[in-house]
Amino acid sequence: MAHWTAFEKETERETKRLIRCIGGVEDEEDQNFQLAQKFAWTNFRFHRFLDVDSHKVQRSLSGIYEKLMVHSDVSKAESWKRLTEEFLNSPLPNTEGIKSDAHYSALSLLLFLSDSPLNTDFTERPRVKEAEEDSFDWGKYLMEGEDVDIGPYPDTPEWSEEESEDDDSQQPISREDSGIQCDRTPQEDQDNNNNKAVPVTWTVGEPAARVWLEQHVVTPYWVPHAPRFPHSLHLHSNLLNVWDQHLYNTDPLYLPEEKAFVTETQVIRETLWLLSGVNKHFIFQHHDGKVSVRSNVVVTHLTSNCLRSVLEHIAVFGQAVFRLQRFIDEVTGHGSEPSPPGPASKRGAEPPFRTYQAFVWALNKYFTGFKEELTTIEREVICNDETVTLSAVLDRLNPHLAQIKVLHKVFCTGVAEVPPETPNVVRASHLLNTLYKAIIEYDSGGEASEQAVALLFSLWTETVRPYLEIVDEWIVHGHLFDPAKEFIIQRNKDVPVNHRDFWYATYTLYSVSETVDNEEKLNDAASGSSGGDQASGSRQLTMVSFLKPVLKQIIMAGKSMQLLKNLDCQETEESGRSSRDAERKSLYTLFLESVQSRLCSRDESPAETVTEQQATRRSLIKMQSVISQHLEMQDVHDPLLAINFARLYLEQSDFHERFSGGDFNVDRSSQSVTCQTFELTLRSCLYPHIERRYVECCGNLMKTLKKDYRLLGYLQAMRNYFLLEAGDTMYDFYTAIFDKVQEKESWQQLSFLNGQLQEAVGQRHPEDSSRLSIFLETIDPARKKHPVNNLEVLTLGYKVPWPVDIVISSECQKIYNQVFLLLLQIKWAKYSLDTLRFSDFTDVTKNPDGALGEEVKVKEPVNQQIHRMCLLRVKLMHFVNSLHNYIMTRILHSTGLEFQHQVQEAKDLDQLIKIHYRYLATIHDRCLLREKVSFVKEAIMKVLNLVLIFSERWQAGFGAWKIESIDKMESDFKNCHMFLVTILNKAVCRGSFPHLESLALSLMAGFEQC
Repeated sequence: MAHWTAFEKETERETKRLIRCIGGVEDEEDQNFQLAQKFAWTNFRFHRFLDVDSHKVQRSLSGIYEKLMVHSDVSKAESWKRLTEEFLNSPLPNTEGIKSDAHYSALSLLLFLSDSPLNTDFTERPRVKEAEEDSFDWGKYLMEGEDVDIGPYPDTPEWSEEESEDDDSQQPISREDSGIQCDRTPQEDQDNNNNKAVPVTWTVGEPAARVWLEQHVVTPYWVPHAPRFPHSLHLHSNLLNVWDQHLYNTDPLYLPEEKAFVTETQVIRETLWLLSGVNKHFIFQHHDGKVSVRSNVVVTHLTSNCLRSVLEHIAVFGQAVFRLQRFIDEVTGHGSEPSPPGPASKRGAEPPFRTYQAFVWALNKYFTGFKEELTTIEREVICNDETVTLSAVLDRLNPHLAQIKVLHKVFCTGVAEVPPETPNVVRASHLLNTLYKAIIEYDSGGEASEQAVALLFSLWTETVRPYLEIVDEWIVHGHLFDPAKEFIIQRNKDVPVNHRDFWYATYTLYSVSETVDNEEKLNDAASGSSGGDQASGSRQLTMVSFLKPVLKQIIMAGKSMQLLKNLDCQETEESGRSSRDAERKSLYTLFLESVQSRLCSRDESPAETVTEQQATRRSLIKMQSVISQHLEMQDVHDPLLAINFARLYLEQSDFHERFSGGDFNVDRSSQSVTCQTFELTLRSCLYPHIERRYVECCGNLMKTLKKDYRLLGYLQAMRNYFLLEAGDTMYDFYTAIFDKVQEKESWQQLSFLNGQLQEAVGQRHPEDSSRLSIFLETIDPARKKHPVNNLEVLTLGYKVPWPVDIVISSECQKIYNQVFLLLLQIKWAKYSLDTLRFSDFTDVTKNPDGALGEEVKVKEPVNQQIHRMCLLRVKLMHFVNSLHNYIMTRILHSTGLEFQHQVQEAKDLDQLIKIHYRYLATIHDRCLLREKVSFVKEAIMKVLNLVLIFSERWQAGFGAWKIESIDKMESDFKNCHMFLVTILNKAVCRGSFPHLESLALSLMAGFEQC
């Protein structure tokens, strides 16, 4: 390459630079680089370019000049003409002469590259001509031939201490913003300004210290009359002065105010300090918990209104941070630093309850990450490696500011707006409800609110930890540990575990009404349920929304576990010991693991998402065909309408019920229903663990009660003695009473009654003889007029041991006694009719003196009377037997079979109690003991009373009563019979009482048409 000219070598270097610039290839040995170089060289060497036409270029220049003059841009036109002429008359490197082809080529290239030079703003800048450097070495020339001793270090420059000190003292120190926060207030600085400044002298050996101070010491912009900092004179850097000048020129009343000038870097630093929780600032001021902006703070490149609007926007978030930080400090004031939520330690009189501690712990975790981000930005500002503007900082912090806005909203609603005297249970419940509703609200926004939902969900998972720990302790160990009384369920210390009212009165469920700001206590009802359903419809109770679906299971599991812990059961003790010895994960840990696995499975299974989309597409096609068929029935042929209807009904859960029955299933997974993601997460990650524990605890309790405490045996004993299912045993008892009544002997004696009961029960069921007893109650004397009411003094008692008395309570025994009394009255009427003999009439027809004349006279009337009495007896027996069969078979037996089946399938004690109450209510209603059908019972009692009167007169004979009494008994029976048949038929026809159909048909069969 030695034969190359200088121009060719220069061309080669420029060609390589062109390839590196355009192609981005740096390695000259690269094949692509070689190909690009060959291509460029080929074009440079062998491509024919036309020579530039100097006349055409000159015409273009003149044309632009004329256009500028036409547009009255005189200054621009003059600059254009002068600069172009200077260029054409100036020499170029490697070019001889002026106005050469190279000159016109350069101008032609610039004209081609220009874009509308007429519309371009141009201001000619003055050019300083560079002084020509004299390359001649005058020192060498003058010192030629002289020997000069330059010492051992010839490269060391000469040093002058006096000149150095003078230069250092005269040179001003640059005091740009270094980012160092000053701990003194402006008032303290103002006081310190009165003191005499200490003079600073620089020594020769400390250049590094001076440089460090120049780079790190901030100009005291917070003091009055602070020195102005140097800045650019560009128009953009002096917008404030331009605007003030404009106001001064346009407004005659404008009066400039004293301003405190700061740099944008200082504004950024104070913004970062404000958002990090620092209280003392110069630009921002704190007054009674509110953050305001100092009115006289300005920057040179922004108007005061623009800067103030930006700073006020920042102050809003600074105030939110201040309120949240103050709440964190208040809660953590009982300790040196926030600790993970756990049992509250007694470090103060009333330490914050655990829910607030957990909420503060979550806030503190968030602000720790947020302050790390602020620190990173501040370090970038200090390093000053790149330009950092306030706008860029706000853009970078926008996601965090949106999250702070969400946190502040939750804090205001869930914490700040709650009155200070509110109980802890209401505070904790309201905070958890606020977080829950906020998650549901933002979750409905879809992808636009993903960051807010993620933040709120993490906040909720931390805040709910104490609640889940309380639930876990209760349903696992049977101990409700809640020292601060923040849980919605509270233990009543007055009721011991071994009390018969333990299941109903031990725990109280607290809830808060949204319409009335007061606290309500909902005691567990007799069913042992949560109590939330018992509130009036006008008040919507907010008792912790996320626990509502499993609140009953939590209560049942907690009660069952506490009851199991107090039962003397060897199996329970062994299972409890084994559960304590084994390593067990808490409910909160299981919940977090389930959430993590759910999120991981959703991220790691794209194939399932594709499969789901395919299934949705197939469902849409199938649904479209179904819709099209329904539209064609109405002569509507619109495929687009069918598709839209199909998409609409894809979102409806009951579509398959309306159209295609059970042939079609709508996918309701979390991927297709975005607004229910959080609720579905709870259903899949939290509720199953509670349900599993509920099934285990309640199953163990039911197994223990049935196996070790003979629950089913006691229920059977109640039916045996109160419902007379043990027929032979109870027959011996009540027939002894009936015989005493017929013999006109006194039977209302406790010794006689208990003796008969013990004798009857002891023969067949000796284990129950000590539990059964009879009591005598007083009744209204007016009711004693009717013989059938004499049995109402009897009350049967059965001693049920604990814990079986939770199911068979004293209220249950009252209902059992009402049915028992009705059965005794029916049995008495039936027994009275069954014991009548025809021989009673034959003895009465004989004359005691042997006179047969009177017998002949009354023979026919007596036979007719006997016949009428026998017919009436048969009718009464048919009525009583029909009623007896209806009660004993249709009601007690069939209902008892259903009850036994339901008892076997009961999952928990509460369900068993409900089944037992429902069974008692059913037999109470079907035995016509309800107040609503009391008139039917009165008619039946009237017939039963007529039976007893009829039996008494039958046994007394004809001489003891008049013949008219037969007519009255027949008339009374006929009226009651007709009334009952009419009432029962109407009830059966309406379908109100289907169980009465057999009784109505039986009574109609014996009814005599008049």
